[in-house]
Amino acid sequence: MKKLILLLPILFLFSTVISAQNPDFELTPAEKDSLLKNYDQIFPFWGKGVIEKGFDIPYPFGINANYVFMDQGIKIDNLGLSFGDNQTVPMGDFIKFGDSRTKVNTVNARFDLWVLPFLNLYGMIGQGWSSTTVNLTDPIGLKTTVDQKGTYYGFGSTVAVGYKKTWISLDGNISWTDLEKLEKPVQVIVAGIRVGRTFRVLKTHRLAIWVGTMFQKFDTGTNGTVMLSEVLPGTIRDKINDIPNKPEFQELPQRVKDAILGIIDDYNNRYDNAKLNYSIDKGPQAPWNLLIGMNYEFSKAWQLRGEFGLIERWSLLINLNYRLPL
Repeated sequence: MKKLILLLPILFLFSTVISAQNPDFELTPAEKDSLLKNYDQIFPFWGKGVIEKGFDIPYPFGINANYVFMDQGIKIDNLGLSFGDNQTVPMGDFIKFGDSRTKVNTVNARFDLWVLPFLNLYGMIGQGWSSTTVNLTDPIGLKTTVDQKGTYYGFGSTVAVGYKKTWISLDGNISWTDLEKLEKPVQVIVAGIRVGRTFRVLKTHRLAIWVGTMFQKFDTGTNGTVMLSEVLPGTIRDKINDIPNKPEFQELPQRVKDAILGIIDDYNNRYDNAKLNYSIDKGPQAPWNLLIGMNYEFSKAWQLRGEFGLIERWSLLINLNYRLPL
């Protein structure tokens, strides 16, 4: 149903993860002496001690530009509807949804800081655009698409540890997506784990590759208001008016039947101006998915990253990272 899926995550959700700090870049004695001779950085704390042990570390402060595409199935449950100032009436026993999917494009800026050699903190802000196809199966068959945009912001952290050139990172973040048709921002929680290896390429370039998995969760309950004309296209008028004649309609509780008849009446008499209140529970069909990625370090200042999400939730992340000493 149109606009009822404003609550679907811009996700992008998935654009907020951060590449792991390379845990072990073994330095030659000459490289170590050169870094220590000119080392005057505040961050990360204990960074000088890591270099003294013969391991390189990246510049601590990062400015990131991200693009993310995502395609995933959405689960929709417990729909409630009403008009005007009336409280929503549960329609879950009468209105049923089939497979629904959302496609998202999002861009964001993220700023991160390695506070400790193994701990990164970051914040982000971005804009997303989604196109969601909703499949209504009962009481009528209807497939419709809604386009929506929203602004999101959030923060998170990454912990990375490793042995020699093999590393593991744990990432978690929380964000809020602001959509015009919702009463409050949608809260999204993303967590991921990655295991990878880092290799030297040429003399100064480095390549990291990894596999991992990501978990996504967002608010299950959402309330909002939309125009009736945006939810129910005029081309389905005959199907709408035939709903009271269905046998399953007669089996519903009287308060539910009254609410449905009120919606039909408003649809016919005040179609262009009627506002529909709704409440709904929603979530991703598959909270977990597989990740495969790589990060190419052209220098200590510039890095380019790509990551693919596979199985159930399909995604692509492209990240350009510029790092500075502090």
